[in-house]
Amino acid sequence: MFEIIRNRTIRPSTRLKTSINYRVDVKIVDKRDILIVNISHESKSFLKTFKFAGKDVARKSTISFRVKDNGKKIDIIWSGAQPIKR
Repeated sequence: MFEIIRNRTIRPSTRLKTSINYRVDVKIVDKRDILIVNISHESKSFLKTFKFAGKDVARKSTISFRVKDNGKKIDIIWSGAQPIKR
């Protein structure tokens, strides 16, 4: 069992306003692994960590998340797999 770490940065400065989906490469994640995804923001004080069970992402090439930023709060909505509940 391994911990696979992926880091993603929300970068609105280089994206269209309509481009709110971000992909995470999970090709090498095995069913016994744990996937850890750290998401930060390029200009705001934002850092969230999400953990996924390998069995939920194994045999996929990517999972994705959508960013909802209303100016006061940033929400992350996952697609393809859901994080482990804490």
